[in-house]
Amino acid sequence: MTNITEITDRLTLVVLNVRIWSGRKKLRAEDLHLDDGAIPPEELVSLGSKRVCDPEHLKAFHRLKQSAERACLRMGTRFLGGFAVPKDRTAELAVELDQIKATFNDEVQTFLASYDYDLERWIQTLPAFETAIRHAVEPAESVAGRLRFGYQLVEIKPAVEPGTLAEEVSELGDGIFAEVEQMARDLTSSFEGKDKLHRRALGTFTRVRNKLACLSFIDDRIQPVVDTIDQWLERLPATAPIQGALFNEGMGLALLLTDAERMARHGAGQVAGVQRSMPKLTGSQQSQKSTQDAVESSAVSPIKDDDALEVELDTDTDTGAMPVSGDDDDAHTEPYPPVAPRSEPTPSFFF
Repeated sequence: MTNITEITDRLTLVVLNVRIWSGRKKLRAEDLHLDDGAIPPEELVSLGSKRVCDPEHLKAFHRLKQSAERACLRMGTRFLGGFAVPKDRTAELAVELDQIKATFNDEVQTFLASYDYDLERWIQTLPAFETAIRHAVEPAESVAGRLRFGYQLVEIKPAVEPGTLAEEVSELGDGIFAEVEQMARDLTSSFEGKDKLHRRALGTFTRVRNKLACLSFIDDRIQPVVDTIDQWLERLPATAPIQGALFNEGMGLALLLTDAERMARHGAGQVAGVQRSMPKLTGSQQSQKSTQDAVESSAVSPIKDDDALEVELDTDTDTGAMPVSGDDDDAHTEPYPPVAPRSEPTPSFFF
């Protein structure tokens, strides 16, 4: 089994510390002194608590928290209550999180500046419960301490007795596949009932590919999935519609990426096939190969998203053709004519 430090030494643990005031207070019995069996409106009361401010004014903070989580997941994966991110991508992520933090702080100042005014407007919409709301109101200074955005970058150093850390590390690959499944969940809708693929969908394929590529050193099953995506992307036309065999192959690829278990099986099968075809290496040869693989994987460069992808894709579909199964150039001698290359290759993966 892989030594866990071979993986943890290449990762940084990113911990988000985002505090958002709930805008709620515990519901008390005296708050429910109602006439004729009246029920408090949902805008005020929910699951044993009452809202003391308009929840609309807090949504901006939740959106920024989600943006930070998406940024971490774009190049990392959930791990130990935070996100495991490759060390060579940590600086890039920190820049993005700093920008989100600055926006969060600006939103705090905007929220506090209009806090008293917005509170009065909220009370006016619920006049029958004015007393209950005013008894629960907190001053702006108190609320300010409950709105905070922070993050920590932590180096992962296992203890001599690391507990179940090895199990957590070994499950990272499955977690990555599950996250990709969520990222790609709407991909099949770009194909179903259509005969050509809109180029906007390529953005999702590219984001999935880049996430998997930068985390491929974590699990051997990941790289074959990256290769499968690359083999398809490299053969797409730069501007022409994506249709025909390439469209059908893209549909198969979408089905692969929307199923975590299928991705894991596909990757495992490809790895097993490569291992069967490779000669066994001695201990020193294996050590040298591992060092070389580590150097090569650290140089992974992400594909640019969306429109930039169109410029960089290889449009030479003739040279990108795959050989037809069963064809053997050595076996076909005269008088048999040469076999013409296919303009649109068959898919390189099946399910």
